[in-house]
Amino acid sequence: MTETLQQPYTGPSAWTRAQMEADKSWIYTLSPAEVAEIRAAVAVARGTGKPLEAITREDFPLATLPRRLDALGEELENGRGFEMWRGLPVDEWSIEERSVAYWGLGLYLGTAVVQNARGELFGHVRDTTAGADPQTNANTRFYHTNRAAPFHVDGADIVGLMCVRTAKAGGASLVVSSTSIYNALLRDHPDVIPLLYQPLWFDHRGERNAVTGKPYWVTSICGWTHGKLSMMYLRNFIESAQRYEGAPPLTEGHRRLLDLIDHYAESPELCLSMAFLPGDIQWLNNHVTLHSRTEFTDWEEEDKKRWLMRLWLNRHERNRFTETYGYYGIAPDAR
Repeated sequence: MTETLQQPYTGPSAWTRAQMEADKSWIYTLSPAEVAEIRAAVAVARGTGKPLEAITREDFPLATLPRRLDALGEELENGRGFEMWRGLPVDEWSIEERSVAYWGLGLYLGTAVVQNARGELFGHVRDTTAGADPQTNANTRFYHTNRAAPFHVDGADIVGLMCVRTAKAGGASLVVSSTSIYNALLRDHPDVIPLLYQPLWFDHRGERNAVTGKPYWVTSICGWTHGKLSMMYLRNFIESAQRYEGAPPLTEGHRRLLDLIDHYAESPELCLSMAFLPGDIQWLNNHVTLHSRTEFTDWEEEDKKRWLMRLWLNRHERNRFTETYGYYGIAPDAR
């Protein structure tokens, strides 16, 4: 267990919707020169003949963009905790070129980690389940459906989502500061704060932990260590873990806490909605943000359906991230 934060968190990650709507510096538009630099790096990487996941940073040479990517890493780690990059010409690229460009940029931010039991390092967010409901099927993942996703974190320091195609309607991206949610709980419902630091069971939802072999892992929703606050929130994973023998039953207090987190995550005070455009990349620090999306209606034509590419990245400075967040935002066995 970590210490308990009893005062409002005052770091730059504790933002509100109004602040982000008033200051759009979180949107970074790539210049024509930067796009040309990425195109050249894609050509070099493809010229190596390596499969995507074997491409290294040295295979994807960038001249000026590493400084901007370093600034992005600093913003994610010690700033607001998210940023949107805009302007990649995905409509002009083949699937291979899109993938190499995205993978190559990710190499400058961190190391890719597996996203599921199949060992995938490069993921795709598409509706492939024909209307399956993850709320009633504990082994279904929201990113394979068109359903509205609950607010959650992913199993790495950073998640990147690159938009290739948008839906016919809906599918807006929602982002909220988890440190601001904490501040709202502390302000309005201080009695629930101790529950944030109690261990809970989280369901792997049809997959098993590579270390323990168990279908669940145990951690707390929040951790406070080294002056940093981190939140790990996956309500449906917490609730579906109740199916396992030996799981400590959720109390009324726990369910009230989960309701309150959802309430503040969805609130007009904190919830920031942003439209995804083709060529956008949304970068998020999972320790200090929660993300979600609205339900969407997809196109009938297969080649027009909504499609995001996804990376899960651990920072290169892993020791610093471990020391900073104490692994509480992202459990080491959650992947």
